[in-house]
Amino acid sequence: MIARSSTASRRHVRQRRRGQTWRRAVRQSFLILGLLALIACSAPSPIVPAQNVDAAASSSSSSSSSSGTSGGSGSGAGIGTDAETTAGDDSAGGGEGAAPVAEDGGTKGSDAATDAPSVQGASGDAGPCSGLFCEDFEQGQLDPAKWDTRMGGSGVAMVQQQTVAHGKNALHVHGSGAVGNFATILTKSVPTALQGAGPIFGRVYLYLASSIGGTHIQLAFAGTTGDPNVPPTITTSTTVTTTSPNKAINFNYMEFAYFANSWQLGFDLFNPAPAVANGFVEEASYPAARNQYPVMKWSCMEWEFGDNPDMMVLWIDGMQIDQLDVQHIGFSSVQRAPGSILNGKSSGIIGGFAFYGFGIHNWGPSAVVDAYYDDLVLDTKRVNCLQ
Repeated sequence: MIARSSTASRRHVRQRRRGQTWRRAVRQSFLILGLLALIACSAPSPIVPAQNVDAAASSSSSSSSSSGTSGGSGSGAGIGTDAETTAGDDSAGGGEGAAPVAEDGGTKGSDAATDAPSVQGASGDAGPCSGLFCEDFEQGQLDPAKWDTRMGGSGVAMVQQQTVAHGKNALHVHGSGAVGNFATILTKSVPTALQGAGPIFGRVYLYLASSIGGTHIQLAFAGTTGDPNVPPTITTSTTVTTTSPNKAINFNYMEFAYFANSWQLGFDLFNPAPAVANGFVEEASYPAARNQYPVMKWSCMEWEFGDNPDMMVLWIDGMQIDQLDVQHIGFSSVQRAPGSILNGKSSGIIGGFAFYGFGIHNWGPSAVVDAYYDDLVLDTKRVNCLQ
């Protein structure tokens, strides 16, 4: 009895030890599995090569850009807003088909067709100022400290973004073509070197949305009232009698303009000095070949205005197309003395330059006018076109 009990006790002990060994093995197995799981969770995940991601993004961006470009291309400039009217003039005239009015997403605001295609000139912007006075309209609006905006009749002037030569903005001026209507920006102040008899050189990029016909649509000018205390005035009147209280303007100027589908250089004296003339005088020169102004194309316009001696030169895209001097006068409203520009004089006729204007002024009737200006420079030496 005692022997069996002892044998049973030893068997029980062995079984208990085997159970303990099995449980330790199980615990160790769970510990090892837990460690393996922990290692697996902390191991780094596979890395996607960065260049593959960038290439995909680049491909997507290129595709988007390409589709955007093709969507924005087109054959014309939009114009937009600007009211319309009509009338007749001091010469004769008539216009050709009216230009579309829809503009440049620009005219910031009321243009009728904001979905018109963008019109771009050379890529990039014009860079730093290359003269004594510059305006690239990149502020997105006309600076009231720099410009005095004058509008009359249906004339509208605004900075817009759709039709530009360089950068992101350009000036748009619109008019219905009615006589007397204008949209002009006047300089408020220019450096001293740009005041006086000159010569003064200028450059601007100009775009015309459609052919306008017409006679004498002023574009750019340099003028003076003859008195620094008298500001320039512009009205929709076409009266030229200097004694009339309703005369169109109160200053003398040199200008370049559109005339009968071509160009005009000339000067108008609304306030001549008594020693120069007794009343209103207009003289003009026209290109010998009657070069037609470009339409739906940015053109680099350059000019030289001088009042000592009195002379003007006009270049387009680097080519001289017109000049006015003693030998080159195609029209005069008064009898000219031989060998002089006016009344025996060939210098000091204007009275020097005090301010400059850019835009449109319909001295004669035309079709609807939509013109754009960009990258304007004034200097005492020739500016030249952008490369």
